Amino acid sequence: MLDNFFKLNGEPKEVKKPSDFKSIVSGERGEIRDILYRPDFLKNDEPHPRYKIQRKTFINVSFTKTRLKNIDFTLCHFEDCLFIGSQIVKCQFHQCTFKNVNTHQISIKQTYIDPVSFKKNYERKDIEKSNLAVHLFQQLLDNSRDEEQSEFARVANYYFKKWQGRLTRSKYFKNQPYKINEWEFAVEYFPNFLYRWIFGYGLRLRSFIATFLVIYGIFYFINIKYWCEYGFHVKDFAIASFQSEKISPVANIFFTADAMTQLVDSQFQPKTDFGMSMLTLQGFSGFILLSFLITVLINRFVK
Repeated sequence: MLDNFFKLNGEPKEVKKPSDFKSIVSGERGEIRDILYRPDFLKNDEPHPRYKIQRKTFINVSFTKTRLKNIDFTLCHFEDCLFIGSQIVKCQFHQCTFKNVNTHQISIKQTYIDPVSFKKNYERKDIEKSNLAVHLFQQLLDNSRDEEQSEFARVANYYFKKWQGRLTRSKYFKNQPYKINEWEFAVEYFPNFLYRWIFGYGLRLRSFIATFLVIYGIFYFINIKYWCEYGFHVKDFAIASFQSEKISPVANIFFTADAMTQLVDSQFQPKTDFGMSMLTLQGFSGFILLSFLITVLINRFVK
């Protein structure tokens, strides 16, 4: 862990030439530690053959204000490193991971990199670093969109919005990067929080499925409790599982699915005002859920 998030620990070795750094990396050591890289660039002048770095762990290494270009990192891990003001151009990161890496004002262009690599880079408790995380995932999002990496863009967008919510907390509780009042906090934070937990920002199908099952379950048990008060009758023809005065779990599954999705015709029609009110409520809830499902499907399958 860095003692100062903007400075390497201890007294790292200064590397003043790209060739010296490449010599260190080309060695048999799997761990590269305590390096302060001074040159303004680390690159391959020609796109082919590319400069490749494989199975290396970088700890307490600084690439501050360095332009990295035409470099392939594979199965590499970066921990307690500095990429402050770094420019990453035409690089590739395959199955790499980042932890506690300072990405302040980083720039990422024309690069292949999975945003999941940075999933654990910033810890959720460190909300004072939220502005750094928001900038990082904005760069990853823009890069993924520019490179037409639709799956990466969806993931980057999710974490970008997630850290926007934490940035709002940082503004209110930590006064970082500036202070906001209670009203601004409520307007910014709670819609973000609810949208993430209920619908996954319209970007995660599993969030929608979980929400749908929860709401379906709530209406299922409400219908069980008030079944006899709905005044049910069969609309067109008899259903084997239907009894208007006695609840049937199978009949309730059909009715709840009918009320929420209209994908089945349960043939059950409530006659009382209370029953029609509950049918309407479940219908509106299902309509809203299916609208978000369309959003999720568009975000997942349409570029």
